[in-house]
Amino acid sequence: MVVELVKHGPGAELGGAGLRLVTTASFTPRGPGYDPRVRLRRRFVALRGGGDAIIVGFAWRDRTVRVRVLAAGECAGEDADRALATARRLAAVDDDPTEFMAMVRGHAVLGPLARRMDPRIASTPTVFESFMVAVVEQLVTVTEARASLRRLRSISGERVPGAELRAAPTGKAVARVPMWQLHAIGVGSRRALTLHEGALRADALERLRAEAPEVAVAKLQSLRGVGQWTANAVARGGLGWTDAVPVGDFHAPYTVTAALGGPDDLTRDDPKGADAALLEVLEPFRPHRARVALLLERPPAVAGRRWRAPRVDPHRRAPWRY
Repeated sequence: MVVELVKHGPGAELGGAGLRLVTTASFTPRGPGYDPRVRLRRRFVALRGGGDAIIVGFAWRDRTVRVRVLAAGECAGEDADRALATARRLAAVDDDPTEFMAMVRGHAVLGPLARRMDPRIASTPTVFESFMVAVVEQLVTVTEARASLRRLRSISGERVPGAELRAAPTGKAVARVPMWQLHAIGVGSRRALTLHEGALRADALERLRAEAPEVAVAKLQSLRGVGQWTANAVARGGLGWTDAVPVGDFHAPYTVTAALGGPDDLTRDDPKGADAALLEVLEPFRPHRARVALLLERPPAVAGRRWRAPRVDPHRRAPWRY
């Protein structure tokens, strides 16, 4: 099945790694408005590290997504098929937003945004990867969460030999990270316990792809430390569910509700009321509520202002407390 030997990777990400080109494929995205600048931002993604590393490479040509599967070691036919299926999810080529585009065509806010921004929803290579991100993002700022995730990937993600790429941590790898080390990289005790529990059940999390999204969300909430916000974040990021709602989010109940003409008297003192208002304004957009939240989750979509990442004050640099 090996086609040729790639002696030097086509980019800094691959460096001088010797990789075999296992197979190639071309995918035609479904529906209008596919934006390769967003979807194919990462040219190469490591699906597996170590001596048996597997990498997928993306390119955009002739209105199709071109995918290459590269391997450093053994890559059976089922591994290649799995890699191509993962590439489809990463590139969101099967997510057709046609119905949603027609639904919001005449909407004063969402119509222009949907035409300007690709509203497709991609999904991560594994459900556990999305679970890991959602848990680490609990209760802290985006800046803090990203820093913790970078450190977690560096200590438990397996590197592709001879390349700059590193695969996302597996459940087994994260389960081996001791609590003290999770604290040191900024993951507090409550989140660390939830992360470990999910890591031990990574295979069960992957089986959620076969469940109806509503059932998957309910099963996710049976895990300790997983509420509605985390379950819906995993359903959107890991399962590609287009109707996941960011209930319990710090910003969405206020920004999304304001953008869609909901009540303007919502306060932080009444989070349940804010969530109820969010669900009310999103109700007409079923089963595409996740797309609406995705378009509106950045302030420029609401206020037309340049967005700046929140600064983390020095005295806030203690996320292990949460």
